[in-house]
Amino acid sequence: MAERVEIKSGDKAHQEYLLILDAFRRMVYNYENSAQRLEVFDDIISLRASFLIGRALTGLRIDFDRALEILQSKNIHLTEREELERDTLVAAIDNLVDFAAVEEVAMMQELPDTLSLAEMETYELVCQKYNETYAETENAQVLHSATIAAWWMGISMDSIVTFNTQNDERVRAWHQSFDGISYLKSEFPPELIPPIEWACRCYLTSDGYGSVFGSILKPDFKGKVNPVFSESLATGGRIFSKAHVYFAISVPVEVEAIKLRIKRKFGIA
Repeated sequence: MAERVEIKSGDKAHQEYLLILDAFRRMVYNYENSAQRLEVFDDIISLRASFLIGRALTGLRIDFDRALEILQSKNIHLTEREELERDTLVAAIDNLVDFAAVEEVAMMQELPDTLSLAEMETYELVCQKYNETYAETENAQVLHSATIAAWWMGISMDSIVTFNTQNDERVRAWHQSFDGISYLKSEFPPELIPPIEWACRCYLTSDGYGSVFGSILKPDFKGKVNPVFSESLATGGRIFSKAHVYFAISVPVEVEAIKLRIKRKFGIA
């Protein structure tokens, strides 16, 4: 069955941004109070992480309560499918909490050391850039990755999996060059599991009739796939790899503590 993912925007993303914007304003108002500033920054990271995780759960077709139940089971009395879901949830949440934290640190680094309430509109533009403009694309990537991962869990290891593009005028040429390429699921390169680029709309199918050319010659895709997407949630990897520029940022000890607190809520730290 094909997994077609259209990247769309909507009111939900804007409403999420407004929640972060409200917290951001509170942080600016309390900027001189380091304790309050950190407390509100914790709220900002927590909100961004929750929105990213929400997209992952939607793609995986697992609701929040069921996700917590699976995560808290510690692999006891789980079916094989549930074990796969647990491993995928752990990989997704761990990566997305890390991503949310470094994204908000990146935002903070664009602000001046000393803030003036008279410049609030300027600061809000920085907040909007990270938490609405960038976030819209990032959210779509998470949803796409998780949707593919859910489909991937449902096919057997000896299935033939085929890479597909949308075959329209919007498809990038190098994506189109891999259209129809097939591998056994057990041999399918994580780098070619969509998304392989920002705003990628490619998808996978498994019908048992793959391309012999693709299966035997294994075309060279190294250096073409965006390194940010060189791993795949479907195979237990990260949605956003360490190649993302955010991950080059040094994270303060206080932010590491925030990350740990969020992960512990899900039982993964």
